[in-house]
Amino acid sequence: MEVDFAGKNVAVIGLATENLPLIRYLLQSGAKVTGRDAKDSEKLGERFKELQNMGIEMQLGPSYLEGLEQYDLVFLSPGIPRGLDELVAARKKGVCFSSQMELFFKLCPAQIVGITGSSGKTTTTTLIGEILANSSFDTRVGGNIGKVLLDEINDMTPETKVVLELSSFQLQDMRVSPAISLLTNITPNHLDVHKDMTEYIEAKKQIFLHQKAEEIAVFNADDPLSHDFYQEAPGKYYLFSKKPLPTGVEGAFIRDNWIVVRVGKEKKVCPVEAINLLGIHNQEIVLAATLIAYLAGAKLEAIASTIANFKAVEHRLEYVATIKGISYYNDSSATSPARTKAGLLAFREPVILIAGGYDKKIPFDELKEAVLIKRPKAVVLLGATTKKIECSLKGLVPLYQVRSFEEAVLKASSLATSGDCVLLSPACASFDMFSSYVERGKEFRRLVMKMASEVNP
Repeated sequence: MEVDFAGKNVAVIGLATENLPLIRYLLQSGAKVTGRDAKDSEKLGERFKELQNMGIEMQLGPSYLEGLEQYDLVFLSPGIPRGLDELVAARKKGVCFSSQMELFFKLCPAQIVGITGSSGKTTTTTLIGEILANSSFDTRVGGNIGKVLLDEINDMTPETKVVLELSSFQLQDMRVSPAISLLTNITPNHLDVHKDMTEYIEAKKQIFLHQKAEEIAVFNADDPLSHDFYQEAPGKYYLFSKKPLPTGVEGAFIRDNWIVVRVGKEKKVCPVEAINLLGIHNQEIVLAATLIAYLAGAKLEAIASTIANFKAVEHRLEYVATIKGISYYNDSSATSPARTKAGLLAFREPVILIAGGYDKKIPFDELKEAVLIKRPKAVVLLGATTKKIECSLKGLVPLYQVRSFEEAVLKASSLATSGDCVLLSPACASFDMFSSYVERGKEFRRLVMKMASEVNP
C-alpha cells in the first residue's frame, strides 16, 4: 500500500470514533474522502456533525457498500465481515482494501510490539507498556485497547516503543507484522463474524507471518492450539511456559516458583508470589509480558518491580467491594467461555456466577468444564444465551434465570453468604443489553456500590 494520498479518491467504511484520526490524516494528505456507514445521520449523532465539519462526503444507511469500484483505496473498519457480497465483488473488480492499523504500521518510525490472542491481550499489553515505561523508554500503548495512535505518529522516533493490542479483525487483512509479536493463546471466539474457526486462526497468524528474518515472535508452549505455530515463524521465535522449557529452547518459564528468562544465559526475574493478579492464567500473562519486555530492551529490575506493583486492569477479575462478608468481582471483559473458565478457576472461595449475554456462536464446552471442576454454588443466567447455557449446565449446578441485569446482581447477592464471591464473568459479549463490556462492567460496579452504600450509608 502506498502512503501518498494526494488527489486519491478514498473511502472509509465504518465511522466509529477510532476512524476519525484516519480521516484527519487522509484529509491532511490531500485525499478526497468519503465516509460510509450502515448507520444513518441520526444514529451517528454528534459524530455526524463532527464529520460534516471535517468536510467529507458521506454515504449512509442500507446503500453504504454500493459503488465501491469508484475508489482508489477503501479503508475497512475492524469487525466488518470480509465476506459481504459487496466487498467480494469490489475485490474482484480490483479495488484495493486497507485499514487504519495497516496504515499506522506503514508510517510508524518506532519499534512496534504487537499482542494478540483469544484472551489476556489487554492485561498483557498494559503490563508490557508499564514495564517499558518504567525502563525509561518513550512508550505508547494503543490499538484494540482503546487508543488510536495515528494522531501521535509525528511525535514518535526510532527509539519510541509502541505496544499494540491487536484483535483478529484488525489483523485479518494485514500484510505487515510487528517487529516483536506475541500470540497468547487460541480458543474459539468471534464466530458470529468470522465464517469459521479456520478463518479466525488465520487472522491471528497475521501477527507474525509477515515478519522479517531478524524479527521476533513469541508463542505459548502450553496452549494446545497455538504452541506449534513457531514452526511457521519467518524470524526468531521464543516460547513461554508455566513449566521449565527443554534445554536449548529460549524463552520464559517458571522453575522452583521463580520466573526465569532464558535468552542466552538464564536470569531469575522474581518469585511467583510477587504476582498480584488472581488466577493461574495470569501467570501466563506475566511470563509473556516479562519475555516480550526483556526482548524489547527492558531492565530486569524494572520488570520485577512493575510485576510486584501491577494491579488488575478494569473489568478483568477486578475487585469491587465486600458487603456483609461477600466479595464482588467484575470480570465483564470475559466475553468467551474460555475467559470465564479462567475466572472461575481463579477463586478458592464458593462462587455465585452471573453469566449470559449476546451470542457469539461459540460452544459452551469450556464453561461446562469449569463448572464441573469448580462447582459454583449457583449460576444466574440472563440475556440472549440463557437457553444455550442452561442446556449446557443443566443438572450440574443450581441455575436461576432473570430478565434484567439489576435483577441478576440482586439475585446473585441473595444466594451468597459471608465468605462467598459474586462473580460477573458472562462468557458472552454484551451487545444484547449494553453497548460494550465496559458499559456492562461499569453498571455492575454501580449496582454493587449502591448495595454497599445501603449497608453503610
